[in-house]
Amino acid sequence: MTYLGLTFKILDMFNNKGESQMNNLKVEVIKKLMMIDTKKELITIRECIADAISRECDNDDKDQVEFAKWKADKEVADVR
Repeated sequence: MTYLGLTFKILDMFNNKGESQMNNLKVEVIKKLMMIDTKKELITIRECIADAISRECDNDDKDQVEFAKWKADKEVADVR
């Protein structure tokens, strides 16, 4: 039955479910980026990407703080 499980995973990949949708979107963006020819536009895009990465890092930091708080609250509740 492993064969069927593998088949479904491959079908999911080609049906653009889950993580593959993100990968397809990244490839689409890269393809469009390759169409840009001016230095000014490339610099603008680089700045937008840097801002997006910064926002994601900030969100990751916020999630880690919230998780640590949740975990501490859970440990206190488990002790009671």
